[in-house]
Amino acid sequence: MGLAHGDCPSVSETPIIINSGYRSEAVNKAVGGVPSSNHLTGCAADIHVLGIEQLIRYATILLDISDESKEDFDELLLERKGNTIWLHFAVRPFANRRKVRLLNV
Repeated sequence: MGLAHGDCPSVSETPIIINSGYRSEAVNKAVGGVPSSNHLTGCAADIHVLGIEQLIRYATILLDISDESKEDFDELLLERKGNTIWLHFAVRPFANRRKVRLLNV
């Protein structure tokens, strides 16, 4: 059963669920994280999304906030593994790269 246009909850009506924040080296390795992951320093969060529309909305909101505040971020990654999609967002104390990518892992 699909949702009709307008039936999807707005961003403000749904909770933001963080799937992953800080990771130890062992956890990072177990979940297939890269050795240089921002999760290892607590500078990244993986945000659960309800679908592609919410993924794009969250990414747009984060880009708009960054532009308006003139604050950079390190990574904004729209990720997919199998049928699961999520938004990875990272901000470092310095040397942010403003890396935006769509990843199919």
